[in-house]
Amino acid sequence: MHNPNASGRWTPRSQNRAMFLRVILALAMLALGLGAAELFSRDEEHPAADVMQAAAQRMARAEHAVAQKRQSLGIKIDPALDPYQTGLIGVETSILTTTIGDIVAKRTTTNTAFAALVVRYFYELGLRPGDSIAVGASGSFPGILLAVLSACAETGVEPVVITSIGASEFGANIEGLSNAEMMAACRDAGVLPYMPAAISPGADGDRGISSLYRLEPSDDLARYARSTAQALNVPFILGKDIEDSYAAHLEVYRNAGPIKAFVNIGGAEINFGSDPSSLERKPGLILPPAQDNRAVPNKLSGAGEAAETEGGSHDVGEGLLGYYLRCGIPALHFLDIRALALEHGIALDGNPEAPIPFAILHTQKKPKWPLVVGLLLAGAALVSYGKIPHKK
Repeated sequence: MHNPNASGRWTPRSQNRAMFLRVILALAMLALGLGAAELFSRDEEHPAADVMQAAAQRMARAEHAVAQKRQSLGIKIDPALDPYQTGLIGVETSILTTTIGDIVAKRTTTNTAFAALVVRYFYELGLRPGDSIAVGASGSFPGILLAVLSACAETGVEPVVITSIGASEFGANIEGLSNAEMMAACRDAGVLPYMPAAISPGADGDRGISSLYRLEPSDDLARYARSTAQALNVPFILGKDIEDSYAAHLEVYRNAGPIKAFVNIGGAEINFGSDPSSLERKPGLILPPAQDNRAVPNKLSGAGEAAETEGGSHDVGEGLLGYYLRCGIPALHFLDIRALALEHGIALDGNPEAPIPFAILHTQKKPKWPLVVGLLLAGAALVSYGKIPHKK
């Protein structure tokens, strides 16, 4: 293609126009390749689909174990609050209630698809049998705790659980059926082999002082948490303030060995944090930003592990979730349950034992050849007309 001026020479304007057209054509070829890759993509069963199914089935058995424990304690299941009889839905008010809660979110977390989703997250992080994860749970979403533990049981990942006893409305807020006691019920039933590494009270400052539905603050929650820890023979954490409690939690996790991921369940200040930035974190899988040329540890390079064991400054306001992310360790963040469920096709307020959503059990496979063809065509568009003659 030639576009010389009247003297037969290329002008700067004609040169720029020719180059512009070539760039546009190259971009069009790239877009065509990307479009073809999408067009010819296909859904394939996820490599961990069988493990996901097994984890969901185990979670269902765990829910049945909790429901049986509840029945043995003579605590009726209100069909209006818990229509599927999971036993995981608590009451509105109790001495264990710390904050308001969304009952639709509570019921949604009983869906066994969450166990499958956790397995998928583990797969994406490259977690292997024997890897330890730190789990910080409030009592607000016992269904998510059972989901995480069910995923661990099927994958061999080792959970180091610190659970608080305090819970929001309709969570694990019934005496005899706190988070820790649900774990004990599942262990006794032979469904989940785990117990908490430690128990803390929860509520403001993790001190177990609750003022919700009360004329004045009460330490009933703190006293119940201590008695539960003693009854279950589990270490009890009660710091003199939030900083003391934060340090005690961190020590438990560090003593358990290298931590490969941190799991936050609920909005406990000690885990979730209190800084405004905490509210900006989206639920689900969170990968840490690369820092100091460290590899992001979603491939378990060991960089995050090294950073965490080296220690560093502590900012209680960022919570343990923020701390581990800053150390280069990935996190699973379970809050804003409605958004997380909708993102993965889990029905809000649906049947807990409904089939696992297609989007969780499958992965999209995109062929590489359309993109390769697009790159070749783009390259051809840039060189097919030869070099542009220089003005003499």
